[in-house]
Amino acid sequence: MRITDARTGRHSEIRPRRTGLLRVTVDVGEQGRPFRLGDLRALLVGDVLARTCETHGLQVLTELAVPNGSDGPDEQLRALRIAADRLGIHPPAHLHTRADAQDRPVADLTVTSRPDAEPEPSAALLLLTGPVAEDLPTPALTPEDDPLALRLALLEHAVTTPVRLTADTLADAAEKLTRWRALVADLASMPSGAPEADMVQASFDGLDEDLDARVALRALDALEARTDLSPGTRFETFVRLDQVLALELGRDIGRGPH
Repeated sequence: MRITDARTGRHSEIRPRRTGLLRVTVDVGEQGRPFRLGDLRALLVGDVLARTCETHGLQVLTELAVPNGSDGPDEQLRALRIAADRLGIHPPAHLHTRADAQDRPVADLTVTSRPDAEPEPSAALLLLTGPVAEDLPTPALTPEDDPLALRLALLEHAVTTPVRLTADTLADAAEKLTRWRALVADLASMPSGAPEADMVQASFDGLDEDLDARVALRALDALEARTDLSPGTRFETFVRLDQVLALELGRDIGRGPH
C-alpha cells in the first residue's frame, strides 16, 4: 500500500516497523473548538486503511490523538465518538492527548485533518485528509436517517481532496444505498458464485494507492447493470467489496420482498 506523504509530496509505501503490525495515529481537533466533519473524515480514512490492511493479513493498531484536556468526559469528544460509531468506524484502540504523544510508541503513519499538524518527528508518513465544507440546513456530524450516506458521500472523493456536502449530496447517497441494499437482498436468494475477479482486483488496487475507494464504488455501480454476470457472482462481489467499504450492503437480506 502507498500514500502521498504530506511532508514530502512523494508517493511512499507504508512500511510497518514491526512485522505484521501497523501503528496508526489519527490526530484530530483543535484546542477550544468543537470537532468538525473534517475530523470525522480523518477517522474514516483511518478505518478504511485498517480494513484494507486486514485484507492483506496486516494487523492495524489505531490510536486517537486529541487536543490537550480532551481525554476526559468531554461532551464534544463523546459526540465525535458517537458519530464515528454511527458511520461504522471501528473505535481506536487507545486515546491520548497530544501532550502525551512523546510517551507513546512511535506511529508508522499519522492521519490528520489539520494542515498545520506537527506529527511525531519520527513517524514514517503523514497523510493529510482534505477539508470538508457543509451546506446543510442543520449542521451535524452525521445525518439522522442513514448515517452511512455520509460515509458513502465521503468515500466518493479522493482522501486528499476537499469535499462540499449538501442536502442533495446526502439524499443521493442515501438513495443509492437503498437501491444497492435491495439488489443485494434479492441476489442473496440465488445460487452462490465466485466474485468477479477483475472487479475485485481493480478495486483493491485503487485502495492500495492513496486509499482511493472510488474504483470500488464504480464497480458497485457497474454491478447494478451487469446482468450478464450470474446473480451469485454479483452478490459475492458486492459482499467482498463491502468488507472494506462497510456500507452495510447486506442489511436488508431476509427482510422480505423489495
